Amino acid sequence: MSFLAALRTPALARTVAAARTAPALRSFAATAAVRNGEQPAEDAQKAEESASDKEKALAEQVEKLTAQLKEKDVKISDLTDHYRRTLADLENMRERTKRDVEHAHQFAVQKFAKDLLSISDVLALALDSVKSEALEANTDLKNLHEGLTLTSNELHKTFHRHGVQRIDAVEGDKFDHNLHQAIFQAPVPGREPGTILQVAKSGYTLNGRVLRPTHVGVVQETE
Repeated sequence: MSFLAALRTPALARTVAAARTAPALRSFAATAAVRNGEQPAEDAQKAEESASDKEKALAEQVEKLTAQLKEKDVKISDLTDHYRRTLADLENMRERTKRDVEHAHQFAVQKFAKDLLSISDVLALALDSVKSEALEANTDLKNLHEGLTLTSNELHKTFHRHGVQRIDAVEGDKFDHNLHQAIFQAPVPGREPGTILQVAKSGYTLNGRVLRPTHVGVVQETE
């Protein structure tokens, strides 16, 4: 009898079928045992240990990620502070630059204006040196005086347009070391010490800054 013919016999066919179905039956039995609570204690312990290991690994991963998030938060906070400080520094620099430019515009003519004060002083001395009687007696001198007066007035108008202002100071005013310069002192009975005795030369400011202090004589205390 051939091998194929032997396979066709009922007894051998049943044996082969039983061999083929045995693993499936064992798997089904094991599954049923697990479902019915009949799993061996060793397998249950292994499953529990596996679950515990997974929980530990997950907890470690969560802890690691939490630490990384905290580190990122610190870095973000540091970068934010640095950004704000940089913005503040830039704003301060912008304000300083703006003030410097404004001051440069305001005081660019300081030296030139100070030199022009000498011309103003000469004109003032020339005008004050002419007596009114001489003006009435001499027409040419009167015309010259009027021309110098117009020149002095135009010069002071130019001063005013460029921020140059005369410092008002008269006899009897309190001496102010911020605006006045004492060129001499003299005791004068009946006059309050520390007051202006005489104005020798007018002072000027340029945009609020003293360009030249007023030269004055000051009343000194009497012994």
